Amino acid sequence: MAELLLVSRWLSAVPRFLTPLVGPGARIGFVPTASSIYDDRAWVDFDRATLREQGWQTVELDIESMTAADAQETLTTVDAVFVSGGNVFHLLAAMRRTGFADILTDYVRAGLPYVGASAGACVVGADIEPLGLLDDPAEAIGLDSTTGLCWIDEVVVPHADGIVSGRAVIDEISHRYGDRFTLRLIADDQALLVSGDARSVISS
Repeated sequence: MAELLLVSRWLSAVPRFLTPLVGPGARIGFVPTASSIYDDRAWVDFDRATLREQGWQTVELDIESMTAADAQETLTTVDAVFVSGGNVFHLLAAMRRTGFADILTDYVRAGLPYVGASAGACVVGADIEPLGLLDDPAEAIGLDSTTGLCWIDEVVVPHADGIVSGRAVIDEISHRYGDRFTLRLIADDQALLVSGDARSVISS
């Protein structure tokens, strides 16, 4: 049964989510891939530091520099996975190109807890097309479909309070795509908690 925590920005909900599932001080596979195309990755460093301050051990899972076999072996050594933010189109392209999308899906469906932040939250949904108003699809190489990992049947739209992108962009996403997709707008102080078929929005 899938156990997911999908956050927009802040990670204060992570201990509440992970501790009952894996206990304190567990090992988290940290996937920084969504940000690898940028020179400034301050938010990724912040997330990594935050997780460590919360008491977790982070194990780097740089899927672009690992073989699929190495990534799969690393997943056998961790208690949960954290996928950080950046460009969701680049992230999805890299996950597919390396085979990590299928590998991770198998592990999550088998019960490995998953925490996704921003792009890491968006990639698990039904489609990422609406997120082209937040991220530049042209920054992804070889992405032939915007269909997401489809762990949930919604499209996660982070930063829905407009603090990061501006409120007009969020409104345009709703206007342009609301009829085609089930949009799940999540503000920066919120997270979507998924446990099997149950879903709830919690503070983050």
